Amino acid sequence: MDVELSLLKLLVEIDRCGSMTAAADRLMYTPSAVSQQVKRLETIVGTPVVERHARGVRLTEAGRLVAGRAAAIDTQLSALRADLDDLLDARSGHVTLGVFPSFAASLLPDVMAAFRSEHPGIELGIRSSRLRDLHAMLQGREVDISLAWDYPELPMTVDDVDTEVIADDATVLLVPAGWACDGPVRLESLADEQWIVRASQHPITAMFRSSCRKAGFEPTVLVESNDYMESQAMVAAGLGLTVAPAMTTRYLREGVESIDLGELSKRRILLCRLDQRTLSPASNAMRSVLVELFKAMNST
Repeated sequence: MDVELSLLKLLVEIDRCGSMTAAADRLMYTPSAVSQQVKRLETIVGTPVVERHARGVRLTEAGRLVAGRAAAIDTQLSALRADLDDLLDARSGHVTLGVFPSFAASLLPDVMAAFRSEHPGIELGIRSSRLRDLHAMLQGREVDISLAWDYPELPMTVDDVDTEVIADDATVLLVPAGWACDGPVRLESLADEQWIVRASQHPITAMFRSSCRKAGFEPTVLVESNDYMESQAMVAAGLGLTVAPAMTTRYLREGVESIDLGELSKRRILLCRLDQRTLSPASNAMRSVLVELFKAMNST
């Protein structure tokens, strides 16, 4: 049975008002229009739904049955509207965020706390992995949005993925506590130092070597490390110096000091999504939390 919702709502209103004229006034119909609509409904259901009496109209038994179902439908539609409003206003929904390891080890707890505080009704999922795996998760729709990073001279491009730069992450020099250098710390003044670097194919290493060459020297590499915490341990032991994204130094190891070195490129923090895919309200809410967090960090 194919019944228009407007006909069902009309019958419910007639039942509430006890009068077709009063129902017409509430719904801003003419009495004749209401009468015609009732006849249409009776044709569809195959039986009378109202009966007239001296003070107005009352529903027939069939009419009460239809009105009861219609009221339940109206309640469900109201609930659906409320659910959609919650979804569109980021009061409900779900978002899964992909993050890379150095972000997970530093800023992720702050992001999760801020997001849950501002959007307690949104279910949050987190996937932490290397960039290549994060891209695959994004393309496989295992995550809704993903963080990534690159350097301006080594931009990241991935088929079917749109990227937005949402923050910059400075590159800093890490030295043993108490380390001293004659004069201002500039890259060219560090030509005689020994270095701990990430693997040779790592973008920060490529950027660092290029910067050293521009400063007039080839860095002497003692160790190629596996991660930034490993590099910090070697610096603390006095084995050499290293450079690292400032994000990775939030929990700086004892025995290590950080020095700003503006000559080195900043790492760009990227928010990634599938090409031409519109962000959901929940994903947009996460984007806003991320942007505000980085903005607050950069202002301190």
